[in-house]
Amino acid sequence: MFEGLARSADLRPFRQLIGRVEAYDRDDLIRTLKVFFAANGNASEAADRLYLHRNSLPYRVARVQELTGLDLKDHRARLALLATTNERSDKGEA
Repeated sequence: MFEGLARSADLRPFRQLIGRVEAYDRDDLIRTLKVFFAANGNASEAADRLYLHRNSLPYRVARVQELTGLDLKDHRARLALLATTNERSDKGEA
């Protein structure tokens, strides 16, 4: 079911937003998003997994929000970005 959602044409606008993030800083911000989602949005845990100071992760998340115009506190935005970042992983990208 999730794979079908990730390939849905409805997510095309979100794929374009992720493209902005990749164009800005492909490695760090995309990886940060993936780890943030894997940690269920727990910034402290994600920072630990990334070996970052705990204040660095909110800065990176804020940068993603600036680049995409999405609020990652919104569960719908998180789901759409999670689906698009996972789709890129499945294709061997990011």
